[in-house]
Amino acid sequence: MAAGMMQSQPVFRQWMEIGDAIVHRAEGFSPLAIIYDKARGKHEAFDQLEHSHPALFMVQFALAKQVQALGLRPDLLLGMSLGEFVAMSVAGMIPFETALLVIARQPRVFDSTVAPGALIALLASPAEIAAVPGIEKIAEIVGVNGARHCVLACLEAARADVTAALDRAKIAHQRLPVPFAFHSRWIEGAKDRYLASVADLRLETPFWPAWSSRLAAPVHRADPAHLWQIVRGPMRLRETVAAIEAQGGAHYIDLSPTGTIAAILGQDATKGPSRRTALLSPFGKDSARLDSLMALT
Repeated sequence: MAAGMMQSQPVFRQWMEIGDAIVHRAEGFSPLAIIYDKARGKHEAFDQLEHSHPALFMVQFALAKQVQALGLRPDLLLGMSLGEFVAMSVAGMIPFETALLVIARQPRVFDSTVAPGALIALLASPAEIAAVPGIEKIAEIVGVNGARHCVLACLEAARADVTAALDRAKIAHQRLPVPFAFHSRWIEGAKDRYLASVADLRLETPFWPAWSSRLAAPVHRADPAHLWQIVRGPMRLRETVAAIEAQGGAHYIDLSPTGTIAAILGQDATKGPSRRTALLSPFGKDSARLDSLMALT
């Protein structure tokens, strides 16, 4: 994950090393050792939440800082799910160390309060999903990202029934590497402990507009209740991008490790003058994509 950036981009590497030291001191393990473990297969699932949560935050934050260091300044920041914490931190609402530690401690909150669950990405519209017999009893649509890209949540105990129903309906689907049914009613049991874990946070006013894919609007002020809704409320990426497009569009730069968001936006959200660029890919050549992006500015 972003191995090329670690080798060639000093600002990216610096922030990754800073984050690694913070997590190692607080949680007792090294995200860098896990991310760049040569024994890990390229296609091996990265789904141990206590490791993947801080690692994903670090990669996206460090990449944002690298892009800024090369002279590219955002007009706005857009986050979805964990990415909302990244966007708020880059925007100055939450200090990097504070946000990283909140993210690193989240898995323990859910481990102790809710049953195992799953998120499943689907190539289907909400209407197509709703037409699957009995699906609403065992699963919940928790994200509408594109015209035909949604996310379902369900309990782990129901996952086999959900995937069987999707197979019968001939809906392409893929499980996402998370062990809980985030954004759904099945994590409601974590609410009190989650709110207690962030009760002392003081969030500042952003110095760049930070858009929430939960609100489909900018976040002007945030509090612990908003932080809870980031993980409990539905993801509304399609609505959010539509609102940005209505204001004139943008060049969307996807900082996610797989470039999935840029691909989703290509479905229907960015017709017209808007552009999209994914900087990271499982297939490497990340620095070359960064160079190509900077050549456009």
